[in-house]
Amino acid sequence: MNTEPGRHNPGVYYFLIVLFVLILAINMYGIITGFKALAVFLPFFAGMTAFLFQIFCDRKPILQLYSKSYPYRRLKLYGWISAFVLFEFVLVWGMHTGQMSLQGEDLVVVNILLAGAILYYHLFVRMKISLRFLFIGIFIPLAATGVTLGLGSYFGILKFILPAEKIRNIVFLNSLYWAIISMFFQMVCEEPAFRGYLMQKLLYRGELSAVIVSSACYALWRMSFSVFAGKGIDEILILFSGNFITGAIFAVLFIKGRNLLASIVCHGIVDGIWRSFFAFEGNPGIRQYIEFSSSWTGTQLAILWYFCLFAGLVLLTFIPRKKLYSNYG
Repeated sequence: MNTEPGRHNPGVYYFLIVLFVLILAINMYGIITGFKALAVFLPFFAGMTAFLFQIFCDRKPILQLYSKSYPYRRLKLYGWISAFVLFEFVLVWGMHTGQMSLQGEDLVVVNILLAGAILYYHLFVRMKISLRFLFIGIFIPLAATGVTLGLGSYFGILKFILPAEKIRNIVFLNSLYWAIISMFFQMVCEEPAFRGYLMQKLLYRGELSAVIVSSACYALWRMSFSVFAGKGIDEILILFSGNFITGAIFAVLFIKGRNLLASIVCHGIVDGIWRSFFAFEGNPGIRQYIEFSSSWTGTQLAILWYFCLFAGLVLLTFIPRKKLYSNYG
């Protein structure tokens, strides 16, 4: 099913059909049998679907999902060290806090994380990543978080609680842990599926159309998790809009930076901060710092958070793209 660049590829429709049949089948299976743990790995199944379509339908290298230019760089030492340090931090902190073990489902998670660490090294070293867009991908969610907390306090949506120093350190390390885990997951999960495969196959329609359609499909994919979780219609619509905005950020980062690593890192930070904002688990996150004035203000904070991310998306569109010096394949 090879197609020339710029021409319509019908395989993209089959790809979307497989994704949504997959999420429907696994969630229905979980509802009927009561075994819902399999749904946790749905993002991983999305990535595997993209890999299979890339290999068997398009008959192209998997690397083309990740980058538009592939020259070597002299960053091997930095790539290896950073990949090793991040992976070791995830293992050590996860086991120290009891969030991860080396048995059962967590053993599968560790293997996914290891694959993500290897891909991180490969993307950082072998591909011509634009450090400018990597830093932008880190800056946007962090700046949006700071502005959200500031405006949330100003408008009376929340008030700050100052925990003990020990708890404060744990909050930071937990948030970092969640962001790195999500980043490694995204190496092999939703990013190669929706930005790597789907969006690139839609580029024949134009970049703006590819960004909009791929972001809408990503938001629908994410919305299905909320539907099967029994969320209310208001929350579902807010999450759909928010996922569309974040999907557009990831897509524009990939188009302008020409390497999926920037959008993967940004995606990891966004997911890590979201979990830190709204986690009600035993392990503390940013949620431990704040107290909502009412039950509705949690939703207001989510709207404010997505609004700040949208402002980051607008600013991102004005930043000049990375020049393409060479193509692969």
